[in-house]
Amino acid sequence: MVYLNDFEEFMAASQEMFATKPLRTRYLVTYRHCDAKVILKVTDDKAVLKFKTDQLADNKKVERFSQAFARWTVMKDLDKLDVADAELEEARQALQPAAKRKRRKH
Repeated sequence: MVYLNDFEEFMAASQEMFATKPLRTRYLVTYRHCDAKVILKVTDDKAVLKFKTDQLADNKKVERFSQAFARWTVMKDLDKLDVADAELEEARQALQPAAKRKRRKH
């Protein structure tokens, strides 16, 4: 079991583990309310990678990892794991609110 302190390193190691054994790799998110800690765990039954944080700002990183892992599981071509999904980017842009126009006061 390895705790990784850097999130980017954890994500890269998780992606590499998934690329080598996609059918055996799984992840678990644990939230401990008493400690206010989030623990991400990725395993393939041989190796275990963990990332632990108590920072509220890291919740976006956890969400990004969950989305990435879900995207990896449905990909047909595992050689393109690190390529950004065009459909996902289009959906993100569509959800962005349009800029509001300022109205003149008469």
